[in-house]
Amino acid sequence: MAPRQRTDANKDFPVGLYTKRVRGKLRYYFVREDGTEKWFPIGVARGDAIAAAHAYNAKYRVQQLAISERGDKYNKPLSHWVPVVLQRVKKEEKLGANAISTFEADCKRLVEQFGTVMSKAVNLETVNAYLELNCSGKSNNVYNRKISFLRKVFDYLCDMSAMAANPAELKKVKPKDEKKRQRMDLNAFKQIEAAAPLWLKTAMNLALQTTHAVLEVSRIKYRDCEYFPVPVIQNGLEVFGVMRIHRQKVQKKEASRVAIPITAALKQIIDASRQDHILSPYIVHKRKTDSNPVSKEVSHETQLVSTLISRTFSELRDELGIYEHLDKDSRPTFHEIRALSIHLFTQMGIDPQARAAHTDSKSTKIYQRGHVEWVEVPAAELAI
Repeated sequence: MAPRQRTDANKDFPVGLYTKRVRGKLRYYFVREDGTEKWFPIGVARGDAIAAAHAYNAKYRVQQLAISERGDKYNKPLSHWVPVVLQRVKKEEKLGANAISTFEADCKRLVEQFGTVMSKAVNLETVNAYLELNCSGKSNNVYNRKISFLRKVFDYLCDMSAMAANPAELKKVKPKDEKKRQRMDLNAFKQIEAAAPLWLKTAMNLALQTTHAVLEVSRIKYRDCEYFPVPVIQNGLEVFGVMRIHRQKVQKKEASRVAIPITAALKQIIDASRQDHILSPYIVHKRKTDSNPVSKEVSHETQLVSTLISRTFSELRDELGIYEHLDKDSRPTFHEIRALSIHLFTQMGIDPQARAAHTDSKSTKIYQRGHVEWVEVPAAELAI
């Protein structure tokens, strides 16, 4: 995870010197040891900027490195320490694939922007410079996530004696942004579902009956459905078996594996999904119609990437003119089906937490299949 490579035009630049176009004009700026920036005046000659950078490095940066190597073996550039932190996080923390991917990207950006800063020179100014670079014009939620990222990285550095204190702890987080996106109502769901192709109809109905999000819905296989020799009656409903779902967002938690009873409504969705006569291991599937390579995110050519499901849902919503009175950012997406489902089950007097694989559910029953424990939820279905 080395600092970003220079372009051919700037390969002669000394450490810390960069260029950036500001309002159409090329500007030179220099990143000091502590991560703060010094911008050269407009019109400064290239040679003068390079000479000034060399002079600074000769006086401060090289001296700092020499002192560091001689007197403090832990005081090293962030470009040395951040990869160490990344490896520890991967090894010691039970993060999902998406969380790890985000953390890796944040680490790469931190090294690119502040990799030359010595670990024990990092201070509140460094933190503010990082936030200014990466959060300007962004939401409060993005700002707070970046603070959390820095706190995590610097906590590890403190643990390894690379820092004496965590300056990111001095930053005040901002209030959470109010939710802009409007909830979906049942009538809108019905309109979109009626106009949807079979594969999208299947995905929508699975999300509504199971309370699960698009990622889980896109990964449910027919073999995840285990049928009983004969149907049984639970909560006054005929139950044909169970559908096992492993929620990815909380996959390391005990409540992430749920076994949902296959009632008549759920069985009808599963049976209807086979009407296209496509051989696929996935309940939500579609025949591949282009020559593009199969996405790395799927394991079978008929499986659908979750982002495609969400995008097609939003396109159909807009094509039908539903919620057209709202800004696009405020219109309900596929993810709102989960919230609608939880709301409808709650209205029926059914606790949806275990069904939705919420880790704080209190009314759960655990059963074991093989060596894996699954949360068995009560039989329930939505009549729409």
